[in-house]
Amino acid sequence: MSLKVFRNANTKKSRWIVLGITLFFVMFLMIDVQAHAFDREAVKKEIKQELKKELKEEGGPLAGLKHNLTFSGAVEVAYQYIDHQDRTDKDSDSISNLVVGKVELGIEALINEWTAANVVLLAEDVGVGGNDNVFVDEATITLQNEKKFPIYFVLGKRGQPFGQFYTHTISDPITKAAYEVAATGMTVGLAPGFYDLDLSLTVYKGEYVMDQVSDIGSAPGRNAGYTADDDVSSCIVALSLSPFEGFTLGIAYDSEPGHDSRNNTLNAFAQFSRFGLTLEAEYFTATKRETFTADGRSYNEKAWTVGVAYQVLEPLEVALRYEKFNNGRPEATGDFNYIYVIGINYQILENVCLMAEYRRLQEKDGGDNTYLKGVNEFCFQVAAEW
Repeated sequence: MSLKVFRNANTKKSRWIVLGITLFFVMFLMIDVQAHAFDREAVKKEIKQELKKELKEEGGPLAGLKHNLTFSGAVEVAYQYIDHQDRTDKDSDSISNLVVGKVELGIEALINEWTAANVVLLAEDVGVGGNDNVFVDEATITLQNEKKFPIYFVLGKRGQPFGQFYTHTISDPITKAAYEVAATGMTVGLAPGFYDLDLSLTVYKGEYVMDQVSDIGSAPGRNAGYTADDDVSSCIVALSLSPFEGFTLGIAYDSEPGHDSRNNTLNAFAQFSRFGLTLEAEYFTATKRETFTADGRSYNEKAWTVGVAYQVLEPLEVALRYEKFNNGRPEATGDFNYIYVIGINYQILENVCLMAEYRRLQEKDGGDNTYLKGVNEFCFQVAAEW
């Protein structure tokens, strides 16, 4: 073979080799691009995670966010059964319902070492005559640094420090409906750090206690034509402490303006919890009430609750509560006498609890034989919290 022929053959062979290598890389690139096209969402997710990581790293614009924000919430769905739907008719049928008892979403922000802000949005009894619209249940600013200063401040809307309203069951005690002060207020408190001592003074505007108490049972309500005070003139003084582990006790005093005098109420409470057993007691009494123009008298009501709960097993708790409410008036049909509640709670999954409750409500006998004095209620609920 001549040198020229050899060179031509070698050149053709080189061209085929180059062409083969080129085709191989083209096919490889096509396969690679196609593979990435199928996994595009995974790539996007990975990029997002990397961006978040960089943003939250030291010096990033979101640094410390996960440490400064706490999200919480709850959803409760319940089945309710009442053996008589019409208390004035002993032969009335039962009634049952499915209800979203509560939808709650909260966020707490630690703004700095002295300041925390808390917001809780709430909707109750959704779809069955409750407040379907979400409303602001809590909105507070707390100024406190226990390690550096014993005095603290809480500003905003919340359940103010009057009443504990202990419950281990689905239902709340009747004392909450009567005495809870869910208002916008300003609290200054002292927490020196020994025996969990807490002493506070709260001011707010409104006449919550008297409005609520006068709406329970056969009470006639507020005096006709009375105009509520339009100043920030209501106050609460509260004191609590824990003399030893597992035991807390305290007192609180609420004073609100009224028709011809201030309406004053005293609250005392105690809780003991050890070895899976919890004992709770709370007492309310009116120390002064406005005069009713209809009869020229004032009526000092009393209410108390006692409860016990026991952690039988780690996921299983049983509870019993007894409540008494006396409006201080002569017995009349429709007045509360007592309520007792039996509850069972079982944690079926992490932060998911299955709850069952039997509730017996007994009213006073005012001589009306057509009126049903007692009623039985059953409730089953699934509650998810986070």
